[in-house]
Amino acid sequence: MQCRAPRRPNYGHAVPHSPPTNHSLALVRVDGADIRKKIRKAYEKALRDLENSRRLLDRFHLTDQPQFTRWLNTNFGALLTELRELNQKLAADDAIVILVQHEVLLGGSSYARAYQRVMELKENPEPPPPRPGGGPERDVFEAGNEWGSPGDEEELAEEFMNELFGTSRPGAGSGEAHDSRMGPSARSAAPVLAGKRLKELYRAVVRRLHPDSQREMTAQKTEWWHQAQAAYEAGDAEQLEVILTLCEIGEAGTTAHTSASLLQRITAQLKSSLREIQRQLRSTRREPAWNFSGRTNHAAIADQVGRELVGELMAMRRRWMETQDLLAQWKAAADRLKPLRPRKTRPRFPDCPF
Repeated sequence: MQCRAPRRPNYGHAVPHSPPTNHSLALVRVDGADIRKKIRKAYEKALRDLENSRRLLDRFHLTDQPQFTRWLNTNFGALLTELRELNQKLAADDAIVILVQHEVLLGGSSYARAYQRVMELKENPEPPPPRPGGGPERDVFEAGNEWGSPGDEEELAEEFMNELFGTSRPGAGSGEAHDSRMGPSARSAAPVLAGKRLKELYRAVVRRLHPDSQREMTAQKTEWWHQAQAAYEAGDAEQLEVILTLCEIGEAGTTAHTSASLLQRITAQLKSSLREIQRQLRSTRREPAWNFSGRTNHAAIADQVGRELVGELMAMRRRWMETQDLLAQWKAAADRLKPLRPRKTRPRFPDCPF
C-alpha cells in the first residue's frame, strides 16, 4: 500500500495561478461622444459668459460713461473747473517742496538755504554745458547704448541671419536639453520646421484677421489680432493655432471639425479672458457712471456726486493752504539769509589728451 503525503491545509489564502503562456492585449472600445459633449458644453458656456461680460463692459465704455461725462459737465462745470485749477496749483507747490527736501538731503543745508537755492535756480536756470568738441551735447550712457559695446556686432549679425532664414541657434532656449538627444541632422532641421510652421500659421491668421481685409473690425477680432501679433513675436505656435481655430469656428459656426484637445485649450483661454473682463467689471461697478443710461432718477445721483465733489474740493483746499504755509515759512527764513554767491561752473567732461 502506497502512502501519500499529508495535504497541507488552506487557511483562506489564494493559490497562485501560473501565468498564461501567450500574452494577449484586449482592445476595449471607448465611446468618446459623452466626453466630447462635455467639452463642447464647457466651451459654449465659457463663450457665452465671455460675450455677456464683454457686452456689459462695452455698454459702460460706449454708452454709460459718455452720457455721465456730458451730464457731469452740464451740472457741475464750475466746480470741476475750480478743482482742475486748484489741482494745478497744488502740483506746482508740491514740486517745489520735493526739490527743497531733495536739496536738504543731498546738500546737508537748512530748509531756508535749500529753498533759497531752489528758487534761484527756478528763476535763473543754468544753461547746459557745451560739448568739448562742439555741437549738441550727448549723454555718455545714451551714446553708449546707441553705439553698443564690443562684441555686439556678432550678436546683431546672428539675429539678422536668424530673422532672414527663420533659424535659431541649436540648443538655445528651452529646447536645449531636447536638442542634445537628437542627431546633428535633426538638430539642424527642427528649428527650420518650427519656424516654417509658425510662419504658415501666422499667414493663415493674417488672411482672416488683417484690418484691411475686414468689412467690420469687431472688438473680438481686434483682440485676436493683437494676440496673434504677440504670439508671433514670442514664437508661440500653439497660441496661433488656437486663434486660427477660433476664426474657423466663427466662420463655420460649428465645432464639429475641431479636436477635443484643441477645444479644451480654447476653453481655457476663454476662461482666462473672462477672468480679466470680470476683474474690470468689478472695478467699473464701483464708479458712479455704471448703468447711468438705465437710470431715471438723476436727482439722487446729482446729490451724491455733488457731495463727493465738494468734499474733494475742501480737502484739496486744506492741503493747498498747508503747503502755502510751509513755503511761506521757508521764504521768511530765506529772506533773513545772505544772498547766494554765484556757483563756479565746472566742465562736465575733462579734456583728454587722446
